[in-house]
Amino acid sequence: MSDVWSGGCLCGEVRYRCAGEPISMGLCQCGRCQRQSGSAFLIATVFPREAVTFERNAPAIYTARHADGKCLYRHFCRECGSAIMITLDRYPEIRSMMGGTLDDTTRLKPSFSLWCSSAQSWLSLPPDIVQHAAYPDGLIA
Repeated sequence: MSDVWSGGCLCGEVRYRCAGEPISMGLCQCGRCQRQSGSAFLIATVFPREAVTFERNAPAIYTARHADGKCLYRHFCRECGSAIMITLDRYPEIRSMMGGTLDDTTRLKPSFSLWCSSAQSWLSLPPDIVQHAAYPDGLIA
């Protein structure tokens, strides 16, 4: 039997389900993710594209274009503004679900953190979280 992860936005307009175990679970401390989350980092729970289904209302999308022309898409509830998911041109096969939108956040166990070079000076992460100054080559997150 497949494990199911469910979640949604603050107001309940957007609901999703993810089948199976996540590919990875990590933090991003880049300036953009800090700004989107309104916090020191964003928590991403990464699933294969085909594992994610929206049960109620697809989210709206904000497109951020990088200098190389590739895009990062930030999916959010059009009613309450909750960040729901990130998708990327560079990794079309994955969906990064925002950890705080999970119904059961006790399942969050991030193993790494990206863009620690942009970390808030007051933030100390647990020693078992691998910290990367930037985005390491080959990591799918």
